[in-house]
Amino acid sequence: MYRRHACVLALLVFGLLGATAAAQEARDMKLEDVGFIMRPANTPAQIERLKRLPARKFVARTKAGRRYYLYADPDYCKCVFLGGDLAMRNYRDLISPPPQPPMALGPDGGPVAGALIQEIDPGIDGAIADGDILDYPD
Repeated sequence: MYRRHACVLALLVFGLLGATAAAQEARDMKLEDVGFIMRPANTPAQIERLKRLPARKFVARTKAGRRYYLYADPDYCKCVFLGGDLAMRNYRDLISPPPQPPMALGPDGGPVAGALIQEIDPGIDGAIADGDILDYPD
């Protein structure tokens, strides 16, 4: 009896992990569809830089007066997605919920749109060199 329960539990866990991976792959594909550029982290140094960003969250960065967004996926694809304002606008349009009443607030008490993106950590921002995996192409 114990063995049967263990098998069922193992199948359930593997099923959930598979569903999570499939959901992440679908999200990654959506990002590319709306205009984000995918850059794989191919070296241990690049993977370490990728892990400095919050996993699977949008981070905003401004360089030379130009704003762009990073979305790090250090676990599934071991890559970062980079996109400008148009790519972010396209993504928001893709996932946007039905129109909210004026002054709708998100779970953090801020505007709903603000819950999607956070600003890049200044320590990480200052360490991104031109041509780096985290640098948006001009």
